[in-house]
Amino acid sequence: MEYQRSQPIKTSQSINGFIASDPKITFNDRGQARFYARIGINHFQRNGDGSFTELDPSFHDLIQFGRGAELSMERFRRGDNFLAQGYVRDYTHVVDGEEINDQQFVTNRLAHDPNTTTYQVDRRPRSEREAPAAARDSTGRNGTGRAATEHAPVGVESNGLGH
Repeated sequence: MEYQRSQPIKTSQSINGFIASDPKITFNDRGQARFYARIGINHFQRNGDGSFTELDPSFHDLIQFGRGAELSMERFRRGDNFLAQGYVRDYTHVVDGEEINDQQFVTNRLAHDPNTTTYQVDRRPRSEREAPAAARDSTGRNGTGRAATEHAPVGVESNGLGH
């Protein structure tokens, strides 16, 4: 049997950190969801003896769009540790009349960090997992025009580490 080289591995940018603010969700005129949270990323400095010194965290904006945004709103809260896959987007905004260049991380995949979070995996088929969602209206909203955000994360427990 001859060895066949596989396709190149597709890679993308990723970050890990903690949710530093209460997440928010908004909807545009077309009804598309936008998840927003201020996040913290921890930094460490390697010392000459091989040990590490924890430095101050840096803080950034994280956003997500569409159905993923709605799911993230249901599942994440301040203090949760996460892994995010996506890309960095440069943008300009005005603060106190001054134009500021800034960055935000646009995520298409957001998950709790398995190294610091205790959780259970629900392996039932998607159709079985989503059956309770059929009780909500077809927009996935709570009748107020806003996403239902009072849900506790399903099957996710913090390990108390915060960030």
